[in-house]
Amino acid sequence: MTRYFNLMIATSIVGGVFLCQASIGACAQVGDNQPKKSQTPSSMKHGRVSRPAVPVSASKEELQQLKQSIEVQHQQDQERFDMLLRQNQELGQQLKRANEDLSGAEQKLNQLTTDGSSRILKLQEEVAAVRSTQGIAASYIDEQKRLQVQRDQPLALHYRGVSIVPGGFFAAEALYRSHAENADINTSWASIPYDSQSMSHLSEFRMSARQTRLSLKTDSAFGSSNVTGYFETDFLASGFSASEVQTNGYSPRIRQMWARVQFPTKWTFAGGQMWSLLTTNRVGIENLTEFGVPLIDGTGFIGFDYARQNAVRVTKTFDGNKIAAAFAAENAATVGVTPANVPAAISGNLSGLSTTGTGIDSNTTYSTNVAPDLIAKVAFDPKFGHFELKAVGRTFRDRINSTPAVAATKTTPAVPATAGHNNTVLDGGMGGSVYVPVFTKKIGYTAQATWGAVGRYGATGTDVVVKPNGDLSPEKSVHALTGFETHPSPRLDWYAFASEEYLPRNHGYGLKTINNTTCSVETGFSCSANVKALEGVTTGIWYRFYKGPAGTVQYGADYVYEVKNVWSGVGRTPTGIENIIESSFRYYLP
Repeated sequence: MTRYFNLMIATSIVGGVFLCQASIGACAQVGDNQPKKSQTPSSMKHGRVSRPAVPVSASKEELQQLKQSIEVQHQQDQERFDMLLRQNQELGQQLKRANEDLSGAEQKLNQLTTDGSSRILKLQEEVAAVRSTQGIAASYIDEQKRLQVQRDQPLALHYRGVSIVPGGFFAAEALYRSHAENADINTSWASIPYDSQSMSHLSEFRMSARQTRLSLKTDSAFGSSNVTGYFETDFLASGFSASEVQTNGYSPRIRQMWARVQFPTKWTFAGGQMWSLLTTNRVGIENLTEFGVPLIDGTGFIGFDYARQNAVRVTKTFDGNKIAAAFAAENAATVGVTPANVPAAISGNLSGLSTTGTGIDSNTTYSTNVAPDLIAKVAFDPKFGHFELKAVGRTFRDRINSTPAVAATKTTPAVPATAGHNNTVLDGGMGGSVYVPVFTKKIGYTAQATWGAVGRYGATGTDVVVKPNGDLSPEKSVHALTGFETHPSPRLDWYAFASEEYLPRNHGYGLKTINNTTCSVETGFSCSANVKALEGVTTGIWYRFYKGPAGTVQYGADYVYEVKNVWSGVGRTPTGIENIIESSFRYYLP
């Protein structure tokens, strides 16, 4: 740009020279009017091309030289100007090409961005597909591993859509009783010997495998319903071949054998031999949730109400299984006591309370029942425990047989004939129970009690008392049990329970005039005293050496202290005391 301005100044000077030549006088005049002292133009100060000084009195030759000098300088400036134009054009073309390259680059960048996004998206989809495939493959591998484990260690066997689960345990057990009962691992709590009885002077040691238990559970789907079958047996039956002399051949017995249908409407129907509905549950009311005293002994414990008998049961759950209600009709049985004040003419002429079976049941005692026991239960399962209210209705019956007329003799008067008649009594009982896990389920506390005609469901087993006239009076007994289970570690369980069963005086039962004098002699021992109460405490442990895929191997030991009190009468009041130590080694099927 500076050269461009210099070129313009030079052109102006040349034009001025030509004008001065045309009118030299005017120029001279102008020159005369200029100051004599020469001055430096401002253009020289700023680096621009200076206009040659033109003397006022310059000659023609000097002007010609100056003109030539200016023309040369003009030509040089023109060349420089042309060169600048060419450079400017080249720069413009370069700028244009640069702009075109930039535009192309931007288009390529946009294309690359678009292509890159699509490629990235496609790559992401491919990565996601690979990951999904890897996930599916990993799931498949895990599933195959799980199935392989199930094939190697199946939780159940499968047959035509039915899942079959074997169970139970093999037991090697032993016991010691301070007073002999000549009984196996199942103690008869009401039959411990009195302190004067000969058996109380003998201790008892016994080993047994008879409590070995085998079970089989089946499950199958029926539409949206579930069908369950269950069978359980042990070897505590008293068959004809039961003997400890050589073969120890004991018979198996039915513990449970039932079927159940569970509908999606929360209704359940069950039928067969099962734990009685009167038995306490740990949760809900369904089968296989029953509470059992963890004692090794095969007869539970004093104060623990239970029966295993044939029944038909219907159950309904509400409020997300927090509330359950059930009703059952169960096989009945009556245990009656005939006190000493009942005349022989009456006691020898009664039927129905107990009879002996015939044929293969000839050693079995039955009562002649008129109706099943009807039992109802409501269970509540809030977050902090399990609570039950239950009631049982029972029917008792006996018969006073008819007697023929007896003709008078010289020494006895005539006895008229009597007509036979049935005596039927309706009664029942009620109770409640609670099972509460506390301290993060390290301790489970239970308390249960029943009152009423519930004798056969407990240890004392007395339901009715025969009155002197042959009628029946229900025995209103009280059964109670309380205690706790603890789990100090996953391997160890420790428990302790205390219990009592009480039978009140009832007509001839518990008579104050009863003769107890024979209860104090060992020879010819014959005690007519009536049981007043059974009291007991027990404590024990179970320790699991192993629990895993192969099953459970555990050892248990317990101690039982029991006292049998009787109602006082004439003479010394006898007492029965028993100390029992039991141990068990068991292997549970997985």
